[in-house]
Amino acid sequence: MRYVLAIISVIPLVVPAAPAQQNPGMSTAYTRAMTAVSEMGRSIVGPDGSSRSLKLEEGDDPTVIAHPVTPHEPLRAARKAAEVGEHLAKKKQHQEAIAKYREAVALDPLYFEALNNLALEFQDTGKPDEAEQVFRRLMQSNPEHVLAFTNLATLLSGQKRYAEAEAVARQAMKLHNYSFKANFVLGAVLISQGKWSDEAKTKLEYAQLKYAEAKSLLEHWPDKSASN
Repeated sequence: MRYVLAIISVIPLVVPAAPAQQNPGMSTAYTRAMTAVSEMGRSIVGPDGSSRSLKLEEGDDPTVIAHPVTPHEPLRAARKAAEVGEHLAKKKQHQEAIAKYREAVALDPLYFEALNNLALEFQDTGKPDEAEQVFRRLMQSNPEHVLAFTNLATLLSGQKRYAEAEAVARQAMKLHNYSFKANFVLGAVLISQGKWSDEAKTKLEYAQLKYAEAKSLLEHWPDKSASN
């Protein structure tokens, strides 16, 4: 099963050195939070054609009422290819998985889950440019899904392109203001730049309702008085 908390190998967000006055426990909390951000990117390829991942995403994002997800029934042959790709990816046979996801997308260019997971396979195999291209394509064609935005923001941050990652996270927030994922990613990206701001704290306070890693970051928040 591929979804937000599936254990995967991806390019992690790169975290700048922590300030000297920071709580020593922040390092561990930070690593866990960044790992969680990386792990929330997969889409489930449902054998019955249903988009289980997107149903869960709708529950994550109350604004889905204002931004309804357009139903799409993948072609049967495309779904079968994507299922094989998912199986191969779980076995870490990434090149073979890429081939099957390419096949699925060729059969059905509107297959969001297959495209999203293809991008993540590119990322896993050290092809960030290809992954970025697919994520940006999905942001334009499927803005109702927060997943492409948060995945791209995570990818960019992993490349130390923090300002670009923040810009993408803010795009996600404009369309998915109540998304726990979008709030979590924006808060994390701000911290990646050393912006221990009230805004970052507010985003993580909201995200902690779903992500324990956000709560852990808040528990280790640097004491401003220590730097004065």
